[in-house]
This record gives sequence, structure tokens and C-alpha cells, in this order.
Amino acid sequence: MNFEIIFQKHKILDKLDLSKLPLPAIAHVVVNGSLNHYVVVLKVTNSFVTVMDPADGKIHKKILSEFIKEWTGVIVLMLPSNTFSKKDERISTYKRFWLLLKPHKLVLIQAFVGAIVYTLLGFSTSLFIQKLTDFVLINENYRLLNLLGTVMVLLLLVQVLIGVYKDKFLIKSGQQIDLQLILGYYKHLLKLPQQFFNTMRVGEIISRINDAVKIRTFINDISLNLMVDVLTIFFSFGLMFFFYWKLAIIMSLCIPLYFFVYLVLNRLNRRTERTVMEQNADLESQLVESLNSIETIKQFGMETHANAKTEIRFVQLLKTGYKSSLNSIFSITSGMFLTQIFTIVLLWKGSYYVIGKEITIGELLSFFAIIGYFTAPVSKLLQSNKEIQNALIAADRLFEIIDLEREKFENKVEIEKDKLGDIIFKNVSFTYNHSIQVLDQFNLNIPKGKVTSIVGESGSGKSTLINLIQKIYTIQDGNIYIGKLDLNYIENSSLRNIVGIVPQKIDLFSGSIIENIALGDYSPKMDLILEICTRLGIINFIEELPNGFNTHVGQNGSVLSGGQKQRIAIARALYKKPEILILDEATSSLDSKSESFIQNAVAILRQENKTILIIAHRLSTVINSDKIVVLKNGKILEEGAHETLYDNKNYYYDLWQAQLPKRNINLEYI
Repeated sequence: MNFEIIFQKHKILDKLDLSKLPLPAIAHVVVNGSLNHYVVVLKVTNSFVTVMDPADGKIHKKILSEFIKEWTGVIVLMLPSNTFSKKDERISTYKRFWLLLKPHKLVLIQAFVGAIVYTLLGFSTSLFIQKLTDFVLINENYRLLNLLGTVMVLLLLVQVLIGVYKDKFLIKSGQQIDLQLILGYYKHLLKLPQQFFNTMRVGEIISRINDAVKIRTFINDISLNLMVDVLTIFFSFGLMFFFYWKLAIIMSLCIPLYFFVYLVLNRLNRRTERTVMEQNADLESQLVESLNSIETIKQFGMETHANAKTEIRFVQLLKTGYKSSLNSIFSITSGMFLTQIFTIVLLWKGSYYVIGKEITIGELLSFFAIIGYFTAPVSKLLQSNKEIQNALIAADRLFEIIDLEREKFENKVEIEKDKLGDIIFKNVSFTYNHSIQVLDQFNLNIPKGKVTSIVGESGSGKSTLINLIQKIYTIQDGNIYIGKLDLNYIENSSLRNIVGIVPQKIDLFSGSIIENIALGDYSPKMDLILEICTRLGIINFIEELPNGFNTHVGQNGSVLSGGQKQRIAIARALYKKPEILILDEATSSLDSKSESFIQNAVAILRQENKTILIIAHRLSTVINSDKIVVLKNGKILEEGAHETLYDNKNYYYDLWQAQLPKRNINLEYI
């Protein structure tokens, strides 16, 4: 990293201690009088301290004196070492916008040219007014009137056609950008490591899709209109000087005022719109979480509590939305006021010039029409500030996820079935979120073609082993081998294609029974599905469903019972014809008859020389395993066959006594 980590302890705590330190820094604080906590100090002023609290991931502004009361004086600094070289690896937001625009530049150029022509044709109205006043009405020239009227109608038709084609090009490019941004974001999500999903709420992830829409709106619509508006301002300003330079100079005095209003709006919107997005994401997360847990909410009578949590977030969003609306009112009102006041001043002063014979009435009216082409785009620039800030903030939020490192795919090999062997853990260390040590220098051999069961209390590390075998998580130290191949060098999809798993938490997808068994197979093999379902003894319950195998299971299998979902999950694992089958509490929701079908299926796979790994709390399911591994706190206490471990009367024996203290052991499958 080329950084040195320095710990400091300050005995006298005051503002100077903080203000002299290089920031950002990590400060140790005591909150609520007794809870040890750490926050990231971002900025220190004479009155306030800005910190980021990892408890909620938000930035807070605290009064300096209050922060010093919480601060223990302990602080962690990160200082660049002698080998550090400063560079900015981030891609600027505007460069990202250009990269998004680049593939569609031809369509956007066509739309841009159309927008310019459309706008220029609009200026014909001011010339029409001037000619009408100075030549037609005064001279009562009917021939010129008819000619001008016909030309204006034709120009209007051309303007409408160009406008339609311009909008058509914008719709086309907008859909292409949506495809690139939103589907690109989702594709990127699927390749992110599991740790990301463990720390990011679903609502936060989904809210980034709304961010992508804001980016597309800015790139496709606002940016094009902004360019046209800027050109319109310059062109109309030039026309003002063409008609009468004195009035044009008066009009130029309004530009600093418009610019000042824009800067004020920029400051207000930047702060408010970020808060709106963050609070909206928080509300969306709360809604998703509560609706996904609606059964638990009802079971515990938590409707009032869930409603209160949602209401608090919604009220906060409304308050911030109110501030955002006030900013919009300020933008519209200030733009309207400046436009009207300068229009009045120009007509006022222009009338003096007409009376003084410096300009004609037609020229004044034409100048008045041009003012609209100047002030309208300037007012739109003011009002577009919110959309610009929305796009910039949305880009920050979206690209902070897109910039996250994916699961690594380069320099990987595909695993071949004939090269499979024992699964070997060699000096493996693993921690969750770099804090909870689960495995430390762990060693284990899972023999190929055998049934290996892992037992132990909750939290002993059983499920962790499964996740590491599938590379759901990455080990911090050591190696895992399948045969002679190091897991680090095996391509992820190749590895996961040979592993079938029945997890503790079973996820079924909205669709039919067939679609959930033949997961990801666009041409399901019905003969294989029937064979598996018959072997597992679930053919009868499926055929009793309203539409048999075509019955839709609802969201996450809501129309099925827990046992039925578990049996569908087992069928799904067997459909893959896996070389390695992992059963994580796979029979916990089954009755003894259904369990016997599963045990028979396992016996058949063992005969086919498949590797079977069983994670179990119910010890009755592991009696006939070739090897039983007993875990406690990430350590192997014992391993061997059931009879040997039971006769040793150590930890495995104690687990049995805790589950079946008064029952005899049946050495057959139970």
C-alpha cells in the first residue's frame, strides 16, 4: 500500500490536537457513556468535526466540544511511506460520460444538428415581426404579407419535422444508453464477490438502477439541450448587437446576476440532492427488508414497529424533498424575475430610442422577440442545475459499485472430471469481514468417492467450509486443492458446474417446478427430471399439484411447504449430475420416509464414485458416513467412523448424548 500506519495517544484533548493531524484519520471514541467505537475524522474546523460513522455508513457533522468529550485521545493515522507515489487512479465523471456517449455519437450528432436547425428556424419569428411592422403594415403591402405568411408556414412545417426526427434520435440513443448502463450494472453485480452482498442492503443496490436512469437522462436529454441552449444564447446575443448595440449592452448586464444565481443553486442542490438519494435508498432498503420478512413481522405482531421504522424514513425523505422543492421554486422564481425585470427595462429604454428615431418600432419588437430566445435558455440553465447535480451524484453512487473488484477470472483453468481427486484443505485461514476468525491454519482431507460428514455446534465453521470449496469466499492464507489443482487457479463457473449443493437457506425462483429443478437449462431433460423425482420419492406430491410439473411455485416457493422446497432443492442438485454433492442440513425439514429416499440417493452416488459432503446437526443422518469430522470453533477435535468416535466417548459422544440421551443407537439409516 506504500502507507505507514501510526497509532497516537493524546493526553490533552483540544482542537489543536485534531487540527494538526493529517486527515483522514481513525479516532477511538466512547459513545453512550460506555460503548467503544471508531469513526473516521474527515475535516476539522473551529466549531465542527466532520466524521464518517461505519455504524451507519453516513457522514455526520458534530460540534467540536461534543466530539472531544467522546474522543479518548487514541487516533490511527495513515501516512505515505518513502516509496509512495501520488497518482489519481479514478476516472473522472465527465470522462465516464464521454465513454458512454462515444458509441452513440453518430446518433447524438444527428440529434444535435437537428436541434440547432430547429432552434435557428425559431429565430425567423423575430424577423417576421420586424418585416411585418416596418414594411407590411405601414405600406399596406398585401403581396409581401402573403409571401411572408407562406414562408413562415413552410418554415414551421420544416421545424416540426426536424423536431420529430430529433426526438426520434434521442429515444434511440436513450435506449442504447439504458441497455449499456443498467444491464452493464446488473452484469457487474453478478460477478461481484459474496462479501459485497453481505455488507450492502438490497434496497441500496436497487436504488443504483434509479441512479442509472438519472445519468441517462442527463447524457441523452439535458446535455444535448444544454449545448443547444448555450449556442442559442450566443447566437441571440449576436443578433441583439445586429439590431441595436446599445440595448445589447444593457442586456449583457444581466449575465453576472444569472451566474450568481446559478452558483447559489449549485451549492444548494449539491448538498440536498445527495441527501435525497441516500434517504430514498434507505427507505427502499427498509421496504424491501420488511416485505421480504412479512411472515416474521406477522408472527411477532410487529406491524406497528415495522410501520414506525418506515414512517420515520419516509418523513425524513419528505423533509429533504421539501428543501429540494424550495430550491426548485427559488430557481424558477429567480429566473422568471430576472427575465421580466430586464424585459421591462429593455422595452422602457428601447421606447426612448424609438421616440428618438434611433430605431424603428419593428426593430424594437424584433429585439423583444430575440430577448425571449436569450432569457429562455438562460432560465433553463438555472433550472437544469438540479438535474446536473443529480447526474453527478448518481454517477458517484453508481460508479463506486462498478469500480469494485470482481471475482477474478483471468489466468484460470477449467477443471476436468478425470483430474478430480480428494479435496484438501492445507493450512487454511479465513476471517469474515476481516474481523471474525473462523479458521486458523486449518487442515482437512475429504476423500474422493466417499461420504464425509461434518458435525459440530452452530458457529463451528461447517458452512464456511462449503463456501470456501465453491469459492463463494476467498481464503486469506493457505491452499485448497481438488486433486492436484489449486482452487485459486480453477475458473469459478467450471468449479461450480461440477458441484451440486442443497443449502440451508433454499431459494426457489418464480417459475414452474421444471424451471426450478432444471435451473438455467433452456431445454430441460424431462426424462432425467422424472428419473430423479422418482428416485427421491417426490413424483407423487408433484403430480398432485394443480398443474403438476408446470405448477408455478410463487415467489421463493411460497406455494410449497418447507419439506417440499427442500426436496425440490435436492432434485435440483442431482439434475446437475455433480461430481461433488454438498448437503447442508438437507434433510432437516423431512420426515423419516422422505429422508430414507435421500439416503438411498446418496448411496447410489457413492457407488458412482461421487464425492459427498454432508453438513448435519441431526447426528442420525451421518451414522453410515465413511468419515465423520467433528468441528468446534474452527478446529478439528476428532475424525473417523461413527463406531470409533462413539466408542471413544469424547466430544462426538457428548453431542450424541445431548441429542438422544435415552435412545439406543441404530446403526442403519434412520
